[in-house]
Amino acid sequence: MHLYPEHLSEKIGFESIREATVKKAQSGMAREQLKSMMPFSDRQVIERRLAQVKEMMDLLLNDSAFPLRNLHDVRNYLEKARPENSIIPLEAFVEILELSITARVVKSYIDQRKEHYPALKNISVGLIPLKDLEETLQDVLTENGELRSDASPKLQSIRKKINKRKNDLRTSINRVMGRLSKEGMTSDEGATIRNGRMVIPVQAEYKRKVQGFVHDVSSSGQTVYLEPVEALDINNEIRQLESEEKQEIERILRELTSHVRQHRDSIRQNLKTLTTFDIISAKAQLSIDLDGFVPVISETSHLYLKETYNPLLLLKNLHLPKEKQEKVVPLNMELAKDERCLVITGPNAGGKSVALKTLGLCSMMIQSGFAIPARDSSEVPIFNSIFVDMGDDQSIENDLSTFSSRLEWMKHTLDNTNDQSLVLIDEAAAGTDPEEGGALFQSLIEMLMERKAKTLVTTHHGTLKIFAHDHEHAVNGSMEFNQDTLSPTYRFKKGVPGSSYAFEIAERMELQNELLSRSRTLLGEAKSDMETLITELETKSQEAEEIKKKYDQLKSKTEKERNRYQEKRSAIEKEKEQIREKALKEAKEIMDSANQKIEEAVQRIVEQGEKDDETIKEARDEVESHRKKVTSELQELEEDQEQYQDSSEKPEVGDLVRLKDANTTGELKDINGKKAVISAGGLRVKTKYNKLIKVEDASDRKPKKQKVKVNFEDGNRFKMVKPQLSIRGMRGDAAMKEVQRYIDDAVAAGKSDVQIIHGKGEGILKKLVHEYLNKRKEVEGYEMAPISQGGAGCTIVKFR
Repeated sequence: MHLYPEHLSEKIGFESIREATVKKAQSGMAREQLKSMMPFSDRQVIERRLAQVKEMMDLLLNDSAFPLRNLHDVRNYLEKARPENSIIPLEAFVEILELSITARVVKSYIDQRKEHYPALKNISVGLIPLKDLEETLQDVLTENGELRSDASPKLQSIRKKINKRKNDLRTSINRVMGRLSKEGMTSDEGATIRNGRMVIPVQAEYKRKVQGFVHDVSSSGQTVYLEPVEALDINNEIRQLESEEKQEIERILRELTSHVRQHRDSIRQNLKTLTTFDIISAKAQLSIDLDGFVPVISETSHLYLKETYNPLLLLKNLHLPKEKQEKVVPLNMELAKDERCLVITGPNAGGKSVALKTLGLCSMMIQSGFAIPARDSSEVPIFNSIFVDMGDDQSIENDLSTFSSRLEWMKHTLDNTNDQSLVLIDEAAAGTDPEEGGALFQSLIEMLMERKAKTLVTTHHGTLKIFAHDHEHAVNGSMEFNQDTLSPTYRFKKGVPGSSYAFEIAERMELQNELLSRSRTLLGEAKSDMETLITELETKSQEAEEIKKKYDQLKSKTEKERNRYQEKRSAIEKEKEQIREKALKEAKEIMDSANQKIEEAVQRIVEQGEKDDETIKEARDEVESHRKKVTSELQELEEDQEQYQDSSEKPEVGDLVRLKDANTTGELKDINGKKAVISAGGLRVKTKYNKLIKVEDASDRKPKKQKVKVNFEDGNRFKMVKPQLSIRGMRGDAAMKEVQRYIDDAVAAGKSDVQIIHGKGEGILKKLVHEYLNKRKEVEGYEMAPISQGGAGCTIVKFR
């Protein structure tokens, strides 16, 4: 990515972001890379880095602790292990072991969550588990990083011998010390080590009376440190054993180095991948500190910053106690694809420069793989170059004035800009003649717009305000100023130029009236009128903002009241329907009860032989009329409920649908007017289109609870059924037709039992009746009637 001038990172504040990120990294390798971190311009690289940071932020905020630790820089050890028969120090194996464990644990951690963190999973593919190397090193290293005594049988044997001879040495020394102490020849201090050998302190005047070898003399000369002759052989043997121990340790380390050499490339690969995780983690941690979000990457040059805070101001607050933190006002700015230049005007210290730096810094952060302190609906384009003209670039070495350096910047910028460039110019036309400077920078802006570069300019020049107003690809903007307090609000406003408020501030500071009057005269009436017009426009704009704010509050309150009313109305309607449904059900129960009583009355009339067909018919018709009315209202209520419940979007061909009247689910294959065809269970089913409900997901495919449904079957349910049927004297075929019809009617009427009188005779009719009853599944059983009711000539039939 092309950045100009060279110290642009410091001007924009990106250097501070780098420094803050470096402090978050664990490893020296990550810190090295972060110190030289620069933005990318390749869209795919940027989107990949942003996805990685977004997932890492989610992981750090919502998941269990990420096991990234012990990231030792073992590159030097790996280089030393490259030659055959080379040996690396013991501490190298400890660091390589810890690094290998981290690689394995991190890979396992990500693999277990690969569906949640696909971008991080793609990185963890580079981690290579080295279980065999881990086991080899764990077999020879203690938890404290020392070589285990049982690292080899020979080492174990040597160390046992050393320990034994050291015990012998202590016994011998203590024996000599005890003898000399009784004779008053030793000092108060005990045995000690000199030149790797155990010695005893002897007073200088007695040194010739003790056989042994003097190794050292105290600073006062009054004590000599003497190795008694009794310990000489033991000390020599220990030294020999220690030499053998050293040789065995070298042999073991050489063998371990050979293991490391075999896995050198894998260890280096793991180190590289873990460093990548460390860098991503550091960026994610800083992004979290800034309460960052990953914005949308624009496909065009559309720019939209929503509630975007300046990262440097937030960083500054992070290190301050809450009571000392400064209030940071977010930037809301949008530039459409064809809006190539934004001219920001307004008073000094109003936030114009901060607005430029916020955009420039956020762009560099996004293209470096950071989330930014903005809402996630923000949209930012990718720039392949950024050019910044900001502050005093006077160069003593090159003998360039501030304005000369700006001309140098202007030349370089025009030579290198394109349609993916971001150009930020602070205080355009400052440092030279206002009219000439204004004309020069207007020409620059025109040429930048021809190249379709995104250009943001801050200025006090009225000519540039007029230029932005007149040009189709430019737009004015300003930093809002409180008219009452004459203080900046730091809020950006698009489409309205700003005033410098020089005279208003001067009046507030009670500058002499004569001076102000003369100043206005010198300024000129037209210029003064324009500034006054801008001031009035901003005042009215602020008033409009207040009105809109009140309107939005009132609208919100009205919406809440409306929703509350709608909820209350729905609840009342629902309660009303429930009461109506309950009443209809109760009416149905009453009608059922009335029907039962009528049937009982009819039965008594038939049994008593008092037939009045007209009376019976009238009673039945009246009941039936009421029943039909109740049925109709229930069905109407049910249809209303179905229409209410199934008022979702209409299904289309290819949608999964369900039949309203059943639990059948299938795919909608064809729609022909009011008719439709669905495929269900391998069959094509024709149905009415308005009987179909679109199934949105798997949960909708489950059968819905059946609504209360009342079906009255005309005639059958209320047909008069006598308690008895007599078929005596009838021929077999005719008799069985009567029995079949009678049983059908009894079942439909819900009878619990009936009697069939077939007579005794030869028993032929009884046999036919019983054979038929055995075939009817509705019949629970049958038996001969008691003698008082006909005995063997009558069969009592009981229904299920």
